[in-house]
Amino acid sequence: MEPDENGMKRQASSSSSLVSVARLRRELDDLMDIHSHEMLRGPDEAIAFQGSLVGDAEATFDTIRERLAAQGYTAWLREGQADGLRVVAVKGVTDEETGRPWINLVLFIATALTVLYVGTIQSLVYNEMMADSVDTFAEGIQALVVQPITHIHMGIPFAATLLGILVTHELSHYFVAQRHGSPVSLPFFIPLPLPGGLGTMGAVIMQKSAMRDRKTILDIGVAGPLGGLIVAIPLVILGLSLSEVGPIPPDVEVVVQEGNSLLYLGLKYLVFGRVLPSNGVDVWLHPVAFAAWAGLLVTMLNLLPVGQLDGGHVTYALLGERAHRLGQAVIFAMMGWGGWLLLNGNNAGGLWLVWSILNLAINRKHPPPLNSVTKLGWKRMALGILVWILFILLFMPAPMQQVVVE
Repeated sequence: MEPDENGMKRQASSSSSLVSVARLRRELDDLMDIHSHEMLRGPDEAIAFQGSLVGDAEATFDTIRERLAAQGYTAWLREGQADGLRVVAVKGVTDEETGRPWINLVLFIATALTVLYVGTIQSLVYNEMMADSVDTFAEGIQALVVQPITHIHMGIPFAATLLGILVTHELSHYFVAQRHGSPVSLPFFIPLPLPGGLGTMGAVIMQKSAMRDRKTILDIGVAGPLGGLIVAIPLVILGLSLSEVGPIPPDVEVVVQEGNSLLYLGLKYLVFGRVLPSNGVDVWLHPVAFAAWAGLLVTMLNLLPVGQLDGGHVTYALLGERAHRLGQAVIFAMMGWGGWLLLNGNNAGGLWLVWSILNLAINRKHPPPLNSVTKLGWKRMALGILVWILFILLFMPAPMQQVVVE
């Protein structure tokens, strides 16, 4: 008789599974009343234990996570059958190394330089020191390279304002994540040295593993917008106080109109005592005001209830899996609104189209937390609703558009 190699492999696999189940059960015995177990992916890649936890689910699950991680497994807590709970042990533990800080530093320095460059151009234009048009390549180099470099100090107010808002926003995320023990990287700032932009595409923080629970998701999600707004709102008021109100000069053919939101309209009314723009009069933004307004815009875009944007974090924390359908609807609404604006000659639609396509491609869905059982509590629910209200106050239907003066 020849030995059955397949049979021997199956026997070895079954033996390995039984050993893994027994080993994990020993870790769970005093924390969970186990009714049954199920092999989700063999031989021992994913094992689900059905039962009820002993004591408070949140605290008990934290202990389970630590014990199973020591055994080489990642623990997930889910609603089970017949009002029970499921602890799913998945083989493998995420490497929580969050990267090399020198990369973050290099990117931040590069971003500071590009924002300073763009801020210098903003200041030159505001102070009417920049030529309205260039006729030769040499004049273009003079306007876009030589003059900004020789007047680089003029870009400091713009750069300090915008970077102050963005850094506060990102570090608020980072420190709250650290408090929750969530492995995240330092912010990666993205430089963008285009004269007509802001000098940056913002920053991202890399999440190395799933967040612990919906409480963690909410706290990290709201930290950035709230921290950024605490800095941005006083800077908007300061910038507006440095700005001038008046009609469009007679020799200007095209102006760039910044978008209005309820909050921004209110701040302009607070500073100037009138609704602007009105009767052909508007505020001509000082570079500090424009940078602070850009901070409001970035916060608004981040608060859209989509995927892993800040607003997506908040919405997932409040609604759970139902947030996915809302996020999809918002993406297609942005796409439709952007297209409608462009068809009607409003170039502000381009931003909505680009933002909707980016999120459709890479940010459609929010990943689940390790513990989907623990509830938020009424205080966090109220905080999440407050952030939704802030989004409404910050919403700009047409963020930035060119207006041709007739």
